[in-house]
Amino acid sequence: MYRERQNVAIPTNGPGKLFIVGTPIGSPDDLTIRALTILKLVRIIVAETPLVTQALLDHHGIGSTITSYGPVNRDEKIGVLLHQLQQGHDIALVSDSGMPVVYDPGRMLIAAAQQAGYPVMVVPGPSALTAAVALSGYSGDRIAFEGRLPRTSRLVKKFLESFRHKHETLVIFAPSRRCPLLLRSLLRILPGRQVTIAIDMTKTSERLYQGTPASLLKQIRSLPKSTEATVVVEGKTRNEFVAKRKGSERQIIPRPDAG
Repeated sequence: MYRERQNVAIPTNGPGKLFIVGTPIGSPDDLTIRALTILKLVRIIVAETPLVTQALLDHHGIGSTITSYGPVNRDEKIGVLLHQLQQGHDIALVSDSGMPVVYDPGRMLIAAAQQAGYPVMVVPGPSALTAAVALSGYSGDRIAFEGRLPRTSRLVKKFLESFRHKHETLVIFAPSRRCPLLLRSLLRILPGRQVTIAIDMTKTSERLYQGTPASLLKQIRSLPKSTEATVVVEGKTRNEFVAKRKGSERQIIPRPDAG
């Protein structure tokens, strides 16, 4: 059920709009001016985790109605939300942090609204993906975002092996407790690559670890176990290619004293 808002009138002509609204990845003050305006005016805010979104709204003094969009009764909820759009009510879709759809369940509502012919608009905002790449200092010209770290060590090894010859900067999300496993795998497969581990970006508790897998294994011994990390791995560089090529050439050039 929806809690009715008081003293707010939004003029509508025709169907309502679905706004895809980016929210802060850490500091609540990173909400854009446009996002702030939209969240104040829409009839309903559709949230991944309502308690997380409520904290953001409370920080900014916003009293909009929030409804959940979780795995339970999702098809039924989509029908209810499409009906709201049909009635001319604007809706904002938000994730717990960053841009909706980037590793959260928002895409099904967006696809349903588009298929039904309702206007869908995006209000860009912060993203852990781009923020971590910027912090890393590695090339952002070509980025490979691979979602979350594979579940088993065997799959992690297979995953990293596939990245061995790629030049893209790799970005993955990983629970901080699994970062040692990732770094040990990188140490075996890509020992010379530079790696950045970013935790709690834009918060006062922000932590940034940078270096080779070997050096990072020493740095992260006190890593918080109950948080998420964004891991950025440098892609294959020309220097790495030249070094390997020179190494191969040294192996095939005979020594001067060879018979």
